[in-house]
Amino acid sequence: MYSIIFKPNRYNSFAWTNIVALLLLLYFGKVEPYTVIFGYFLETIIIGVFNVIKMYISSKHHKSEKSVAFLIPFFIFHYGFFIAVQSIFVFVIMEFGDVISIKEPFDLITNYGLVFKLKGMEYIIGLLFVTQLAKYVFDYIQPKKYLLFTPEEIMFRPYVRILIQQFAVILAMFFIMFSNADVMAAILLILIRAIVDFFLVGIRDNEALLNRIVDKMYDGKTSKEELKKQLILFSE
Repeated sequence: MYSIIFKPNRYNSFAWTNIVALLLLLYFGKVEPYTVIFGYFLETIIIGVFNVIKMYISSKHHKSEKSVAFLIPFFIFHYGFFIAVQSIFVFVIMEFGDVISIKEPFDLITNYGLVFKLKGMEYIIGLLFVTQLAKYVFDYIQPKKYLLFTPEEIMFRPYVRILIQQFAVILAMFFIMFSNADVMAAILLILIRAIVDFFLVGIRDNEALLNRIVDKMYDGKTSKEELKKQLILFSE
């Protein structure tokens, strides 16, 4: 069953596109390994922006004025703070690892300016932005998921995925610091991220896999339908 998750199809085409494009950019020297690693870290910001848009669209269809007045600003503040704390932690690692010229980990604006200057960052950001835009159009707008999920439900959607992704980024950075194998670290990160994407797509689009996970999670308190809905929400 799990082999179906990795088999190329229209559902996981975004994940496969990312893998192939990033590996080709690395192979032809268009990007540095560090660029791939920090690009994935910057993707958290892109994901947050699209989540705000999703919340706004959903609020219009669910006629939730509370979402526009309170939930969206709250998400922007909370998610922004979440990213800022993680950024400081990553910049501290960079300072010790002498990756780029970090002088003060808390100077986020200057440090992000240095990150944006890494070789090939424009390719990485462009690729990741287009991927998120395509997922927004084809996985959210076309299936009309704004009718299925409320703004309150969408608000917490990115956190699980982001925690996994950021953990992989930090792991790759430690791998570089202690082994100097920057290319292998970048490839490892690409593969870890791809596996996560494949399973999230599988949960969303493979009914047999979704049912198997729900059966394992079922505790008799929450209905299986509600568990399915929450799993689909967090896989978006």
